[in-house]
Amino acid sequence: MSAASVLLVCQFGQPVRGLSPYCSPLLEALHAIQDLQVYPVDYRAAYPGFLHPAAKKDMSKSVGELHWGRPWSWRRVANMDADIIHIQHWSAPMACYLAPLAGMARRKGKRVVVTMHNPGAHEVLDWTRPCEQKLVNLSDTLVVHNARGAAILTSRFDVDAERIHTIPHGACVESSPATIEAGDHALLGLDPARRYVCVFGNLRGYKGVDVLLSAWSHVVEKLADVDLVIAGRLWTGHSGFGARIVAKMLGTDHDAERLHTALAQPGLAERVHMLEGFQSDVKIDALIRLSEFAVFPYVRFSSQSGAACRAAAQGCPVLVTDVGGLPDLAIDPSWIVTPGDDNALASIMIEKLSRPNGLQADREAQLQCIRANSWAEVASAHSALYDELI
Repeated sequence: MSAASVLLVCQFGQPVRGLSPYCSPLLEALHAIQDLQVYPVDYRAAYPGFLHPAAKKDMSKSVGELHWGRPWSWRRVANMDADIIHIQHWSAPMACYLAPLAGMARRKGKRVVVTMHNPGAHEVLDWTRPCEQKLVNLSDTLVVHNARGAAILTSRFDVDAERIHTIPHGACVESSPATIEAGDHALLGLDPARRYVCVFGNLRGYKGVDVLLSAWSHVVEKLADVDLVIAGRLWTGHSGFGARIVAKMLGTDHDAERLHTALAQPGLAERVHMLEGFQSDVKIDALIRLSEFAVFPYVRFSSQSGAACRAAAQGCPVLVTDVGGLPDLAIDPSWIVTPGDDNALASIMIEKLSRPNGLQADREAQLQCIRANSWAEVASAHSALYDELI
C-alpha cells in the first residue's frame, strides 16, 4: 500500500478567533510519522471578519490560500495534488463554502475527511442546516472527539455510525506538572500571597460562567484566601454594526450583559479578577501554572474543550460539568458536577480548596489522565484512518 498524501485544511498558528490552537500541533505530529505526506492549507479569511462579534475584522485574515468569499480559491484547493482532503469544521456557517469545496475535491478523485469539532452547534442557525447536511453527505469519513459527539452527529444528520471515527482532542502533555514561575503573578497583575481558581476561553453563554459566578458567591463566604480569575473575550458585538447584528442573532450580547450583571453582585467584585479580551499564550500558561485548578462549568456542549485539554495537559486539575467530552478529562467522578447546579459546584470547589495538599497530589493524577490525548497518539489515530481510505 502506498503512503497517503493529505491536504489538512485549517487555521494554523494561533488563530485570534476561530478554532482553538489545534491544527499546528496536529500537523507537527503528523509530520513525524514516516512516509505520511501532509500539506497544510491555511485560510486567508475563514469568514467575513466584520460580522464576528468578538474582535476587529482584520483578525480573521492570514496569508493562506482559502477565502470564504472567493470560489476560485476553493477550486485551487480542490485541485491540489493529494489523495485525501481533511477539512476541519468548527462553525456552522462555514459549511456554506466547505460543502462546495468538498464536492469539488470528490470530483477530482479525492477522499474527503471532515472533523466536526462541534457536532451540535453552540448557537442554532437554521439556515446553515442544509449546508452542514451537504458537507456531511459529501464526506467519506467524519471525525468527532468523543462518543457523545458521535451520537449527536448520528441523530442530527442521520449518519451511519460506521462512517464516524472518534479521535480525542489532542494536547501538549507535559512530562511533569507545571509549577509557578517567577513573574507569573506580576504578568497577570495578581497578588502572589493569594490562591486562585481560573476559567479561560471565549466567554460565551453555553460555557456557564454566570453559573460559576453564582457558585463563587458561596465560596467567598467560606474561604477568604482564594480569588477567581476569568480570562477571555466576550462576544459583545461592539466591533461594528455587522458584529452587533450577529451578536443579537446569536444572543451573545445578552450573554455578555448577564455576565457583567453577575460580576456586579455585592461583595463579589473584589474576589473576581476579569481579564477581558484576547489573552496571549504566555498569559494563559502563567494563569494555568498559578491556579489551584481550572473550572469549565459548561451548561451545554457536544464536543471537547481545547481550553480544558490545555489546562489538564499542564497538570492543572480540571473541574468540569457532565456534558460533551469534558468528563473524559476528569481525574475521577469527584471532579464532575451536574451542569447548571451552582450549589453543587460551590460545594465541590469549597471541598477541593479546603485540602491544598490534596490538590498538589492531584496535579500528577491529572497528567496521567490525559496522556492518551498526546498529539503523538492523536496523529497515529489519524494516520491509521488515512490508511483505511486509500
